[in-house]
Amino acid sequence: MIRMLNACTLEVDEAEVALAELLQQLDWENNRLPNAAAFLTCSCDFLETDVLRHVCDALPFPVVGCTTLANAAPREAGTMMLCLTVLCSDDCQFATALTPPLGEELAGPIEAAYHKAAATLPAPPALVLAFMPMIRKVGGELILDALDAVAGGAPIFGTIACDRDTSEYENTFTIYEGEGSRDAMSLLLISGNIAPRFFVTSASEDKVQKQKAIITASQGSVLQQVNNISTKEYLRTLGLVQGDGIEGMSAIPFVVNYNDGTQPVARAIYMLTEEGYAVCGGAMPVNATLSIGSIDYEDVLLTARQTCGEILATGKTNGLILFPCLGRNMVLGADYMAEIDAVRESLGGALPFHLAYSGGEVCPVYNEEGAALNRFHNFTFIACVF
Repeated sequence: MIRMLNACTLEVDEAEVALAELLQQLDWENNRLPNAAAFLTCSCDFLETDVLRHVCDALPFPVVGCTTLANAAPREAGTMMLCLTVLCSDDCQFATALTPPLGEELAGPIEAAYHKAAATLPAPPALVLAFMPMIRKVGGELILDALDAVAGGAPIFGTIACDRDTSEYENTFTIYEGEGSRDAMSLLLISGNIAPRFFVTSASEDKVQKQKAIITASQGSVLQQVNNISTKEYLRTLGLVQGDGIEGMSAIPFVVNYNDGTQPVARAIYMLTEEGYAVCGGAMPVNATLSIGSIDYEDVLLTARQTCGEILATGKTNGLILFPCLGRNMVLGADYMAEIDAVRESLGGALPFHLAYSGGEVCPVYNEEGAALNRFHNFTFIACVF
């Protein structure tokens, strides 16, 4: 079995104080198991003050992770917090990896880093936790595709780093052993006795238009035509185009059904090109069905609570990882902790968990046969329970 231990600190200036708080909460000497590794999420402030490096240097296990705009554990939540989760076990094994900086070449660097880590495990990974960089010219879908190609069918669950301060996200970092990177991916590979279950929730059914369309031309994440007209013209027929942009773009999930028996996924549209194409947050495959959704304050809280109920119904209580999209946080306005509060209330202390907001979500979806297929998401609340 696998055990999850959580520890949090709001101390961003005094490294020794932060370390002491974390160690006291972990009570490692009394909770330790033979095998262990950790991941963390934090605001970028912990990198700037060197607290993060000091903490990771002192911990007796490897640490990966990323920055986030807000995070939570059962006992604490905040926007300027370091949240550390230790996974330990007597029948699971752990390995960590850091890729070289990622650019146009993805396959080679990711394959080398993955295989180097996987070679240290006694069995193929049963779960891969991925912390991906926010690189505008390299979408998360492309990074996932390269990782999926070398993971041998292992389920991949993860997030893209984000921050709370700027619209350009220049303070987003992945983390490996206390060091931050703007363009490398950190990984935690787990083999052995772990049987994760995955949950994917975007908008409620009544928030998705019943009118369906067909993607008739695309290139990767660039949506070129819908129903044989340019994407811009299609969106204009729905009343969504205002001037050269999309009205309310930051709160519009575009729901894509691959028509392969898997659950539909939500996509964000980042911009419209001069040709009338839409640059999206993930793959937009030809012949997939497209629906327009919406997301609002009430639905964010409703879907979070519903998903927590489904998680509790599994009966799994060893640990839970939650990565909701930062787009969901944006629609909360001034009440930006409302989703986190809803999660903590819904779970009611039933199991340890780590929640962190995400710049792009990676979570398997199940096909009709129950097989897990790795997918990239936007506007989505994803969960991994074990």
